[in-house]
Amino acid sequence: MDIQRLILKARPDYETTNVPKSEWRKYFHTLVSSQKFEGIIMIFIIANMAQMACLHEGQSAGFTKGLGVSNTIFSFIFVVEATLKLIAYGRTYFDNSWNKFDFFVVSASVIDFILEMMEGNSLGFLSVGP
Repeated sequence: MDIQRLILKARPDYETTNVPKSEWRKYFHTLVSSQKFEGIIMIFIIANMAQMACLHEGQSAGFTKGLGVSNTIFSFIFVVEATLKLIAYGRTYFDNSWNKFDFFVVSASVIDFILEMMEGNSLGFLSVGP
């Protein structure tokens, strides 16, 4: 009985079991499921954390501009990652808690980017980026 309950509660790993049937989506699935892709994204995450840690009081305008440019580049990379995973996994992308968190962070960075572009408008005070 315990084993049957365990089987009923088990959830499959959709990243490895839900391979799409269409060839073009299968290509993206293979790409984003690879260890190399995950490793590259992890390097970008660590580099982004280091970039965010460089923010300090009294920094020069050029340094601030450089941080802003690098933040935009990292945000673009993470938007591309989320988009590729959405294409590869489809709706099952949201069955993984890390993907939900990743999507939330990417969405927040897109919203921050939009608010930053509206800086001259009345909603510019809502910007929450570094």
